[in-house]
Amino acid sequence: MKLGKILVAAATSGVLLSGAFMIAEEYTGKSAFAVNMDNTRIELKTKKGTVREVLIANDIPFSADDRIEPGLDTKVKGGETINIYRAREITIVDGETTTTRKTTYRKVEDILKELNITLGDQDKVTPELSSEVAEVDTIKITRNSTTTETKKEAVKFETKEEKDDTKYVDEKVTKVEGKDGEKEVTYNVVRENGKEVSKTVVSEKVLTEATAKVVVVGTKQRPASQMVKTAGGTVALANGNTAGATGAAAAQEMARRTGVPASTWEYIIARESNGQPGARNASGASGLFQTMPGWGSTATVEDQINAATRAYQAQGLSAWGM
Repeated sequence: MKLGKILVAAATSGVLLSGAFMIAEEYTGKSAFAVNMDNTRIELKTKKGTVREVLIANDIPFSADDRIEPGLDTKVKGGETINIYRAREITIVDGETTTTRKTTYRKVEDILKELNITLGDQDKVTPELSSEVAEVDTIKITRNSTTTETKKEAVKFETKEEKDDTKYVDEKVTKVEGKDGEKEVTYNVVRENGKEVSKTVVSEKVLTEATAKVVVVGTKQRPASQMVKTAGGTVALANGNTAGATGAAAAQEMARRTGVPASTWEYIIARESNGQPGARNASGASGLFQTMPGWGSTATVEDQINAATRAYQAQGLSAWGM
């Protein structure tokens, strides 16, 4: 009785190696096989049965990760070809995650399908889907996305100046406090692997207009006789009064807070207290700036600066008759 032949081809690196081999001999009670394993062709004879039984009977190794066609439980009668696609390791870099997986395919597109890795419309794969990769190779997937995002942002106020010829050039008084407005901005945001790489404004809508800050600036020049500069650069009055070291430091702080030059504050301190923090007047005024009790405590130099700041914010330099 003539029996059919069965061909077994084993492939490494996920590829079935050279084509089918047909054995011409006839064997009594057994089927003929040709095995192409690790680039070596082996011919053998064995009893018929399932694919699993044929492979085990002939000590042909296989693992659960290998792809075997027909399936292991398929019965073979002779004349069939058994294909073994050996599983191999490949590195998958998916966004920010790197894993080592096993695959029986070489084509990138087939590998991703086998590993149940899905791609978005904007995702990028390297190498390309149509490429084939070698053993111990890497497939890199860059996850790209574009979203539309809307957020509220501040509209920064601007500062305007108004000239006032009744005030001196070193006087500045805030007439209107500035206030930020609010706008709604819509962006197209592009991200790669979850990280923002670009953002483009699509539209803007002002919800609340900003209120401009208005500062009144004096234009009148002060009389030159009111104060003179000493050789050390400090202010001294014609009568010899000065702000002193403590007063000069306080003048610098007042300049920082108000924008009025420190020399003006030195002049005020020299005129009002001769630089004496403990100076007191029968009217109730006290301290370097001789502020009235209503502007706050003058117990310390810091208190005196705070009281002078409050007086200036309310009345400008006119609080000192200037």
